[in-house]
Amino acid sequence: MADLVRRVGGARSDGESRRWASGYEPLDDVLGGGFRPGELTLVGGRPGVGKTVAALQWARNTARAGRPVLYVCYEHEPVDLIGRLLALELGSLARADEIAEVTRLCHLTQEMTLGAVPIHRLTSEPLGEEAYGHLRRYGQLLRIVGSTTARVGIREIADLVGTESSIVFVDYLQKVALPHATSDELDRTTRIAESLKELAMQFDVPVVALAAANREGLTARRMRMHHLRGSTALAYEPDVVILMNEKCVAVSKAHLAYDPVRAERYRNQVVFSVEKNRSGPAPVDLEFNKDFASFRFDPSGAILVEKLVDDVLYEK
Repeated sequence: MADLVRRVGGARSDGESRRWASGYEPLDDVLGGGFRPGELTLVGGRPGVGKTVAALQWARNTARAGRPVLYVCYEHEPVDLIGRLLALELGSLARADEIAEVTRLCHLTQEMTLGAVPIHRLTSEPLGEEAYGHLRRYGQLLRIVGSTTARVGIREIADLVGTESSIVFVDYLQKVALPHATSDELDRTTRIAESLKELAMQFDVPVVALAAANREGLTARRMRMHHLRGSTALAYEPDVVILMNEKCVAVSKAHLAYDPVRAERYRNQVVFSVEKNRSGPAPVDLEFNKDFASFRFDPSGAILVEKLVDDVLYEK
């Protein structure tokens, strides 16, 4: 015990933090500085709410900070994610008076990922060249593994993590391959969740896994932990659970009926609810503005000024 206290209490010789910041504020404050090593963070939400957008942005922020990242994606090919990262850089660099220019260049990046136009079409533009330069600078630290055929399992992820300590993103949990196939979804999700938690502890790295909604969650006004697709292990195994909900769907219609300006503002916001947090406060509800044209959220969010009660969002 004394050895453990000395090891924990001593400062790291390299000065590196034991937190992996997401780059979202005040989310990092709620998480005590960011994602913790040895912990499993689960991010849930309905399709289209922005789970991949947020996770890829967190991965990019970590790589920009000079720390290695492993992003395992079962939903998109790596080249598609590169296009999203370029659009993200464009959106982050643009001034308010460059929206039209950014929209044009984001469309150009999508054409480029499809092979329709060469990359010099983008880099010949000053803003495009700057965005591409940003991506090249942190690209060596961001490893993207595509697996649309679902052949990458826990063992393969562990092998990739073992080569260099990093934060691991899994997009998404229900598609991780298992060594012995089973048609029982409850058993599958239990085994995957347990394995990801064990992987985080074994390699002392943070693991952030996205999770799909079940049938009830697709229609619920507000998604909760019991709306995650699979077994109750998705509530017990993670150290942190963040659920994303469209604010315009969760809000009480009484607040929108005679206020079209507020309705439009809510439509552009997503609520990030930290429903479980073993190392900090919970539940905590945060809101972030969408910029999905650039595949990003505005990283400067706020504590929700309304109160979430059951399925409905009511103002205080």
